[in-house]
Amino acid sequence: MLITWSQSPGVNHSRSSQPESVPFLYNTLMEILRFRDIVPFVSIPDEKLEYSVVAARHEGKWVCVRLKGRSDWCFPGGGREEGETMEENARRELFEETGASEYHLWPLGVYGVDHRRRGTDGTERPERISWGGLYGAEITAFNDIPSEFEIAERRCFDKFPLDAARFPHIMPGMMEWLEENMIL
Repeated sequence: MLITWSQSPGVNHSRSSQPESVPFLYNTLMEILRFRDIVPFVSIPDEKLEYSVVAARHEGKWVCVRLKGRSDWCFPGGGREEGETMEENARRELFEETGASEYHLWPLGVYGVDHRRRGTDGTERPERISWGGLYGAEITAFNDIPSEFEIAERRCFDKFPLDAARFPHIMPGMMEWLEENMIL
């Protein structure tokens, strides 16, 4: 649903002159997630960390997952459950989404995501910043992916498939950082 207003000749239609209902235009349109930064874990208070992502490798390749009903790829990760530490969150997501049974996991930092909405005029409006733990992992053994979870497939890639990334505005920046900072 889009809300519109009339554009009378000679009337200033700048954002400040728009009706109060116009910000609703931003709330009805697609959310855009953009990579912000990666900082040390101590930089962001623990209570602000919402999710974890694991940049996992297996035999020199990136371990990616595809969710049921989707055709795009991402690293394993997901929302933090109440009472979980960030490391517990990362370990749970790694198991649930890849079936990893033997691995070495280490913290890389905290990454930020700018949540934005695009208006009908094409401009993006910032809404909030979220933060999550970024971990590295070297997986040495897998079990089957538990069928009760949302993952359809696990696949290893020589290079992360940026052209088929689930988060196309996040992954290029994250991969650039990983390639510069993670020992591969």
